[in-house]
Amino acid sequence: MPTVLLMLMVLGLVPVGARAEAKPDATTRDIMHQVFDAIAYLLPLSVRPEGKASHWDQELIDKKLGALESASDALAAHAAAGDQAFSGLAKSFKSSSHEIASGFRDAWPSYAYFSLMELTQHCVACHGRLPAEAQVNFGQRLLARIDTAGFDESELAQLYVATRQFDAALSVLEHKLLNPGGSSAVDLDNGGILIDYLEVALVVLRDPTRARAMLDKFAAREDVPRYLSTRLEAWRNSLNTLAPTLAGPASLPAARGLFTTADSLTRAPRGRARAIHDLVAMSLLERYVAAGQGAAEEMSEAWYMLGVIALRSVEPKYSVPEMEILLAAAVRAAPHGTHAAEAYALLEEFGYWRDQPLSGEAAKDSPIDMAGLRALMTSH
Repeated sequence: MPTVLLMLMVLGLVPVGARAEAKPDATTRDIMHQVFDAIAYLLPLSVRPEGKASHWDQELIDKKLGALESASDALAAHAAAGDQAFSGLAKSFKSSSHEIASGFRDAWPSYAYFSLMELTQHCVACHGRLPAEAQVNFGQRLLARIDTAGFDESELAQLYVATRQFDAALSVLEHKLLNPGGSSAVDLDNGGILIDYLEVALVVLRDPTRARAMLDKFAAREDVPRYLSTRLEAWRNSLNTLAPTLAGPASLPAARGLFTTADSLTRAPRGRARAIHDLVAMSLLERYVAAGQGAAEEMSEAWYMLGVIALRSVEPKYSVPEMEILLAAAVRAAPHGTHAAEAYALLEEFGYWRDQPLSGEAAKDSPIDMAGLRALMTSH
């Protein structure tokens, strides 16, 4: 799904790597409630015909856009001294917020809906990892303010994840995946819908039983080709084998073992045969990083593995440089450690900010400070 940090941190307000256990401080909570109020007002308007915008509407729009920009600036400043990955996402959110304000003011409303749905991708970057039940009711109240009738099912699932309504997100995706009158099995696979579903089911909810049941039904579709049938069978076998590991403690050695096994499961650069192993490893790693008990080198390894999994198994999100932020965190955690050089090399080869490669000059204004990372690695 075109995934929906910030309608985000409104609800869970936890940095990448500490999304479930961390408690939002008062400053972050206040900032994010301002963000929520702005998005909850602007998103429904962004799908309204332009002719219905009145002078009064524009006055309110300008007020909400100003609040969104101010809140995103405050969040980036507040996050600067904290967790590196959280700080990177906050910078990305700030940049996106200012672009949205420009889009509303200069091309309202043609750019508005697209840009706001992109902004909500940041929400999933934080919320789509670990559950936080305390905010579910608030998320339900948020979504009740938005008429979702015109949303695509992937977008609706994105909003559910952003508001931490994970069961609802899975239900929507199950309908999309199993609807015989909808998209073809190949299109759903190519569109990453299966991976989106498995990421929520396994990484967030740790529910291999539900995931297995959905895969059984999907495999029974008449339009599933041979290649996909073979992979679905491998996935179901992996779910059966790895269910105890998924339910177990957040062990770095266990995650490393799964990650290493995944390396050997497919020859294709983005072959999805490794997805179950990678997603179970991701669940262990997210919980390990959230605990924050590892030494610098261990944390670097965990960030590195999360970055590689984001690169090879999790669908990339154009507006959220999640893989890039994770690999940058690996370098910063232990710049002279075992994984820093490779993490940096992957950033140079595969990292992008929007459509600009991080290895080029055009990306110098991105949230990823490549020069700063190089300086850390060469310092003594």
